[in-house]
Amino acid sequence: MAIMNSKALIRQLLGAASLMAAFLGMASAAAQAEPMGQLTSAAAQRPSNVPAGYVITPFGYFHPSCVQEIHPQEKLLDHGRIQGADGSVRTGVLCQHVRYTLRGEAISPRDTHPAARPAASASAQDAVNGWVLDTELTTSSAYGGINARWTVPAAPAAADGQVVYFFPGLQDTNNVQSILQPVLGWNAFNDNRWTIASWNCCQDGAVNYSTPQNVASGDLIVGTVRNNCAAGTRTCTSWNINTQDISRNVSSALNQTSNYGQTFNWAFGGVLEVYGVSRCDDYPRDGAMSFTSIQLLDINKKPITRSASLGWRANVLQQAGCNLNASASPSVANLSY
Repeated sequence: MAIMNSKALIRQLLGAASLMAAFLGMASAAAQAEPMGQLTSAAAQRPSNVPAGYVITPFGYFHPSCVQEIHPQEKLLDHGRIQGADGSVRTGVLCQHVRYTLRGEAISPRDTHPAARPAASASAQDAVNGWVLDTELTTSSAYGGINARWTVPAAPAAADGQVVYFFPGLQDTNNVQSILQPVLGWNAFNDNRWTIASWNCCQDGAVNYSTPQNVASGDLIVGTVRNNCAAGTRTCTSWNINTQDISRNVSSALNQTSNYGQTFNWAFGGVLEVYGVSRCDDYPRDGAMSFTSIQLLDINKKPITRSASLGWRANVLQQAGCNLNASASPSVANLSY
């Protein structure tokens, strides 16, 4: 009887262990499936006229009801509609609130001409908000796509609620409504960590971003923007934006997203944009970022290789110390801060 009781006890322990393992497995799966945190709220360093409760995006400050996540297998269509994996189409967010630029200037949801490049500015608290460094290039025709590689930098030495973005992208110089961006962000989702997501904004005041993925310092990121039209199409209505972590084999994409009637003739090889940076320690602590293997495609979807067509211009868009500098070559954008 003592032996049988021992065997029964072992069976009971094994059963309990199996139940515990199953429970932990479910908990782990639930944790992995748990949605990312919300976008970071505009902190005390925001311009004084930006209301409390607005959130930070790469396009300025928005009311939370004007921001929507596009989930995997969903497609962002024209007029903000969203097509599900089953083919069904639903209405996207209907923004009824003004948004605010980096300087705190109000823009109506129906305003189709926001600032072409969000200039950096300082609030009353002397925090920098806006584009700080970039490299840019324009064409008299249109671009069919852009891709670039970069490595996730070290985390900032300080955590002051700041948000830091790095990205390449495409925009229209003549009809500024949006910029298609594969984005690496620090604290973009109120998480004090690095994440990747793809963005398209701001038709009718709405911000659209793909489901973000966690990444880490040292990971290799590849960002791509491509049109889905036949070769030779100057104003393509459908675009794919993908932000991929090669090191982790994860990605965050907006597929078949609309151009909102724009012709993308303005390219950015690399951009540093920040919110709430009040000291140099708020930047990533390794002090530099290089976008490499930058490649532009023409409207025939062919790589542009002519050196005369790749005269990238580097810009320092604000002068508030921290050893800010930018330089560019045909395939590399170097940003230091």
